[in-house]
Amino acid sequence: MKRREESFDYVIGDRTLTFVTQPGVFSYGELDEGTQCLLEAVVPHVRPHQRILDLGTGVGLIGAALAGLVSRGEVWMVDVDVRAVRLAERNLALNGVENAHVQLGDITLDLPPKLRFDLVVSNPPTHSGKEVLRDFVVEAEHVLKPGGAAFMVANRLLSLRAMMQEAFGNVSEVSRCGGFLVFRSEKTRRDRR
Repeated sequence: MKRREESFDYVIGDRTLTFVTQPGVFSYGELDEGTQCLLEAVVPHVRPHQRILDLGTGVGLIGAALAGLVSRGEVWMVDVDVRAVRLAERNLALNGVENAHVQLGDITLDLPPKLRFDLVVSNPPTHSGKEVLRDFVVEAEHVLKPGGAAFMVANRLLSLRAMMQEAFGNVSEVSRCGGFLVFRSEKTRRDRR
């Protein structure tokens, strides 16, 4: 029997967002525990003026949820999967989100070249292997503004902590939910001597 589209609601603050999902795209039919944990860890760090990157957006839940918190900022959402990008665009429209952009792309390589972010938030595709995970971390560091932070979630068995430490020179565990850990790294401000 063929599985069909399903939708679910997500409440953030006083807003209820609805997300349409399809089989084969991450978060089919429900919010996953890792994304929930990540959002709970990130929300206290979001400011109204920020530019945020949702890296590996899937159906667009992280980007749509955070866009409502950046009333004077914007969110960019990237995914390599064309079906995910179409669903993310559809979910932005469904929820009336106007300060977000969805980009089909290979991690950050297809974003405008000088675009920089205050926050990069990602529930990376850990099933794609360590090389892809490392690319997510390195490219997140590259597109952050000095003083910006990356928040990423993974299950305990992955070496995300070590990768973030290597790329940023710092990492801290900011949340733990069930089998998931959320890590934060900050892009250091460099002296301009």
